[in-house]
Amino acid sequence: MPRRRSALLWVLAWTLFSGCASPSITVTVPEVYTFDIADPAATRQQIGLALGRQADAFAATRPDAQTWRGMGLSMEPLIPPEAWVVTEPVAFAQLQIGQVVLFRGRGGRLVAHALVKSTRQGWITMGVNNRQVTDSTRVNAINYIGVVTAAFVAR
Repeated sequence: MPRRRSALLWVLAWTLFSGCASPSITVTVPEVYTFDIADPAATRQQIGLALGRQADAFAATRPDAQTWRGMGLSMEPLIPPEAWVVTEPVAFAQLQIGQVVLFRGRGGRLVAHALVKSTRQGWITMGVNNRQVTDSTRVNAINYIGVVTAAFVAR
Protein backbone atom coordinates (compact mmCIF):
# COMPACT_ATOMS: atom_id res chain seq x y z
CA MET A 1 0.00 0.00 0.00
CA PRO A 2 1.50 3.37 -0.95
CA ARG A 3 2.02 6.18 1.48
CA ARG A 4 0.83 9.50 0.13
CA ARG A 5 2.30 12.83 1.15
CA SER A 6 0.73 16.04 -0.08
CA ALA A 7 2.55 19.33 -0.41
CA LEU A 8 5.99 17.90 0.30
CA LEU A 9 8.13 20.95 0.95
CA TRP A 10 11.82 21.51 0.71
CA VAL A 11 13.37 24.87 1.51
CA LEU A 12 16.06 25.86 -0.93
CA ALA A 13 18.49 28.70 -0.44
CA TRP A 14 20.24 29.72 -3.64
CA THR A 15 22.68 32.29 -4.87
CA LEU A 16 22.29 33.72 -8.33
CA PHE A 17 25.42 35.81 -8.41
CA SER A 18 28.53 35.28 -6.36
CA GLY A 19 28.12 36.98 -3.01
CA CYS A 20 24.50 37.98 -3.67
CA ALA A 21 22.27 35.64 -1.69
CA SER A 22 18.57 35.66 -2.38
CA PRO A 23 15.81 34.60 0.00
CA SER A 24 14.90 30.95 0.46
CA ILE A 25 12.09 29.53 -1.63
CA THR A 26 9.76 26.60 -1.07
CA VAL A 27 9.95 23.86 -3.69
CA THR A 28 6.92 21.61 -4.03
CA VAL A 29 5.70 18.45 -5.68
CA PRO A 30 1.99 18.21 -4.81
CA GLU A 31 1.78 14.41 -4.62
CA VAL A 32 4.52 12.00 -3.58
CA TYR A 33 3.59 8.33 -3.43
CA THR A 34 6.02 6.08 -1.55
CA PHE A 35 5.80 2.32 -1.95
CA ASP A 36 7.35 -0.16 0.45
CA ILE A 37 9.10 -3.01 -1.34
CA ALA A 38 7.43 -6.21 -0.16
CA ASP A 39 9.85 -8.57 -1.90
CA PRO A 40 13.44 -8.10 -0.70
CA ALA A 41 14.65 -10.06 -3.74
CA ALA A 42 13.03 -7.64 -6.21
CA THR A 43 15.48 -6.25 -8.74
CA ARG A 44 15.85 -2.56 -9.56
CA GLN A 45 14.29 -3.29 -12.93
CA GLN A 46 11.25 -4.98 -11.35
CA ILE A 47 10.83 -2.10 -8.90
CA GLY A 48 11.13 0.44 -11.71
CA LEU A 49 8.52 -1.38 -13.80
CA ALA A 50 6.11 -1.52 -10.84
CA LEU A 51 6.57 2.19 -10.12
CA GLY A 52 6.12 2.96 -13.81
CA ARG A 53 2.80 1.09 -13.86
CA GLN A 54 1.61 3.09 -10.84
CA ALA A 55 2.68 6.38 -12.43
CA ASP A 56 1.01 5.44 -15.74
CA ALA A 57 -2.25 4.58 -13.94
CA PHE A 58 -2.17 7.92 -12.13
CA ALA A 59 -1.41 9.84 -15.33
CA ALA A 60 -4.28 8.12 -17.13
CA THR A 61 -6.70 9.88 -14.77
CA ARG A 62 -5.47 13.36 -15.74
CA PRO A 63 -5.86 15.08 -19.11
CA ASP A 64 -2.61 15.29 -21.12
CA ALA A 65 -0.46 14.00 -18.23
CA GLN A 66 2.76 12.12 -19.12
CA THR A 67 5.10 9.86 -17.15
CA TRP A 68 8.88 10.03 -17.09
CA ARG A 69 11.63 7.99 -15.41
CA GLY A 70 13.91 10.08 -13.22
CA MET A 71 17.68 9.76 -13.10
CA GLY A 72 20.37 11.52 -11.15
CA LEU A 73 20.76 13.01 -7.69
CA SER A 74 19.99 16.67 -8.34
CA MET A 75 16.49 16.63 -6.83
CA GLU A 76 17.23 14.52 -3.74
CA PRO A 77 15.71 14.29 -1.19
CA LEU A 78 12.53 15.68 -2.79
CA ILE A 79 12.64 13.26 -5.74
CA PRO A 80 15.09 10.38 -5.35
CA PRO A 81 16.97 8.81 -8.27
CA GLU A 82 14.97 6.30 -10.33
CA ALA A 83 11.63 7.74 -9.24
CA TRP A 84 8.87 8.07 -11.80
CA VAL A 85 7.33 11.50 -12.18
CA VAL A 86 4.11 12.70 -13.75
CA THR A 87 3.99 16.01 -15.60
CA GLU A 88 0.92 17.98 -16.50
CA PRO A 89 0.62 20.91 -18.87
CA VAL A 90 0.41 24.30 -17.19
CA ALA A 91 0.47 27.40 -19.36
CA PHE A 92 4.00 28.82 -19.46
CA ALA A 93 2.71 32.24 -18.34
CA GLN A 94 1.21 30.60 -15.23
CA LEU A 95 4.47 29.09 -13.92
CA GLN A 96 5.51 30.09 -10.40
CA ILE A 97 8.66 30.11 -8.32
CA GLY A 98 9.09 26.80 -6.48
CA GLN A 99 7.35 24.60 -9.02
CA VAL A 100 9.32 21.65 -10.35
CA VAL A 101 9.22 21.59 -14.15
CA LEU A 102 10.44 19.23 -16.83
CA PHE A 103 12.29 20.81 -19.74
CA ARG A 104 14.81 20.02 -22.45
CA GLY A 105 18.28 21.17 -21.49
CA ARG A 106 21.50 21.16 -23.47
CA GLY A 107 21.66 18.50 -26.13
CA GLY A 108 17.95 17.76 -25.68
CA ARG A 109 18.55 16.14 -22.28
CA LEU A 110 15.43 16.06 -20.09
CA VAL A 111 15.80 17.94 -16.80
CA ALA A 112 13.35 18.20 -13.87
CA HIS A 113 14.39 21.12 -11.66
CA ALA A 114 12.80 23.85 -9.56
CA LEU A 115 11.96 27.31 -10.86
CA VAL A 116 13.89 29.92 -8.89
CA LYS A 117 13.62 33.17 -10.85
CA SER A 118 11.90 34.50 -13.95
CA THR A 119 14.04 36.59 -16.31
CA ARG A 120 13.62 38.07 -19.78
CA GLN A 121 15.59 35.11 -21.17
CA GLY A 122 13.37 32.55 -19.39
CA TRP A 123 13.18 30.85 -16.03
CA ILE A 124 16.32 30.10 -14.01
CA THR A 125 16.19 26.61 -12.53
CA MET A 126 18.23 24.42 -10.24
CA GLY A 127 18.14 21.05 -8.57
CA VAL A 128 17.49 21.14 -4.83
CA ASN A 129 20.65 19.09 -4.27
CA ASN A 130 22.88 21.27 -6.47
CA ARG A 131 23.96 23.63 -3.70
CA GLN A 132 23.64 27.08 -5.20
CA VAL A 133 24.49 26.13 -8.79
CA THR A 134 21.78 27.18 -11.23
CA ASP A 135 21.26 25.55 -14.63
CA SER A 136 22.85 27.23 -17.63
CA THR A 137 19.82 26.53 -19.82
CA ARG A 138 16.87 28.86 -19.25
CA VAL A 139 13.37 27.41 -19.41
CA ASN A 140 11.31 29.07 -22.11
CA ALA A 141 8.05 28.31 -23.90
CA ILE A 142 9.94 26.23 -26.48
CA ASN A 143 11.88 23.83 -24.22
CA TYR A 144 9.29 23.65 -21.40
CA ILE A 145 7.38 20.33 -21.19
CA GLY A 146 5.25 20.49 -18.05
CA VAL A 147 5.00 20.82 -14.28
CA VAL A 148 5.85 17.80 -12.12
CA THR A 149 2.63 17.09 -10.24
CA ALA A 150 3.40 13.67 -8.76
CA ALA A 151 6.33 11.42 -7.99
CA PHE A 152 6.36 7.67 -7.39
CA VAL A 153 9.20 6.35 -5.25
CA ALA A 154 10.20 3.09 -3.59
CA ARG A 155 11.83 2.50 -0.28
